[in-house]
Amino acid sequence: MRTAANRRPIRVLNAIGPGDVVAAFKDWKGSVRTVSETSITYSSQTFEFFAAHDIPFWIVSSHPRRALASDGANRIENRPRATTKPVAGLRFHGVQLLYALSLFISALRFRATHALIDSGTTHWFALGLFRLAGIALIPNFHNTCWPAGHEPQGAFKRAIMRLDGFVFRHGVSAALGVSPECGRQINQLTGGRTPFFDYRAQFVSGDFGALPRPVLASPMRVVFAGRVEANKGVFDILTICELLSARRPGRFVFDICGTGSAFDALAAQVAARRLNGPVTLHGDLLRPQLLQVYGQSHLVIVPTRSDFSEGLPKACAEAVIAGRPVLTSRLSNALDVLRGALIEAREDDPADYAAKIEALADDPMRYAELVRHTALVSGQFMDPQLGLTKALERCLLGPAAVVTAAAGGMR
Repeated sequence: MRTAANRRPIRVLNAIGPGDVVAAFKDWKGSVRTVSETSITYSSQTFEFFAAHDIPFWIVSSHPRRALASDGANRIENRPRATTKPVAGLRFHGVQLLYALSLFISALRFRATHALIDSGTTHWFALGLFRLAGIALIPNFHNTCWPAGHEPQGAFKRAIMRLDGFVFRHGVSAALGVSPECGRQINQLTGGRTPFFDYRAQFVSGDFGALPRPVLASPMRVVFAGRVEANKGVFDILTICELLSARRPGRFVFDICGTGSAFDALAAQVAARRLNGPVTLHGDLLRPQLLQVYGQSHLVIVPTRSDFSEGLPKACAEAVIAGRPVLTSRLSNALDVLRGALIEAREDDPADYAAKIEALADDPMRYAELVRHTALVSGQFMDPQLGLTKALERCLLGPAAVVTAAAGGMR
């Protein structure tokens, strides 16, 4: 595939997150849907884009299982970082920079014209190397640059943001992202100079077709689905449960689906706080089991905290497709995407979350209106025109597509 700008064939180095991309590619080639995923995976949408337009690619994940596969001229690789253990301080930044350098070397070897880099891969400022080599740099934001409303504080963090902003202004051809907030932050960093292409996670509507329409009942079932981490608000859920149980024993129950580094600590807290009755920890669930939990629920809670840079949690999409309203704060970046099907709570405030749940339980008319609106906002998550494949087409092949090799250097 050649760009309209200068007819140079496109070749893409794509750095993605920590998933096993080698296994994902094997599943995609075999037309196998990953049963552990409720959504249509981003990797499969990316493979669809490359295949549809005959674009050579080298896709790299940071999965700890080192592996390399090939498919004609294409390469699919799990490339672990220098360490899989958490590191901090200067060592953390050293790991980030070395990983960026390894990707840059691969891009040169592959003669890449574009580098499509997911957020979280490395420091953005380190990717200025790509632009200097004439490779079009395209960030793909699954997370925002900072939590909504909480710009980085402290001299060091602000210095990093300034360096990132310089690369965004002068070294980035375009950017993609999963929510309008991603676009707002890119516009803030670049003064609106960088084209931004918004897209939504995509799901198969038939997966949710058999779920019953929810009707308020006692007990009210509230679901959390996602990574079990402190910054995802899972410990706040226990506080919310305690507050509600003290006021109305047996009236509210919580299902926590997923696992993560905080799972054992959360389980210990559930036991210590004697919440084994109203709180159920399901761990990781395959798609059919997770959909069953959604089908028994009344409300989905997304209590992301202000120390995590969310993009747009897939649980928000899953909730509205399942016909369940969402309770969250502005930190999920879902407010302008799920308008009418969402209740906003104050960020980092379990008491306010508890109050919002209690008020909703007493207002069946409002609840029914929220449920009605889920049908109005869910379509965007089942429309391939709004998915990643089409966003990549608009970004790399549309009128705004740019191959910077001809120009070279920072703008």
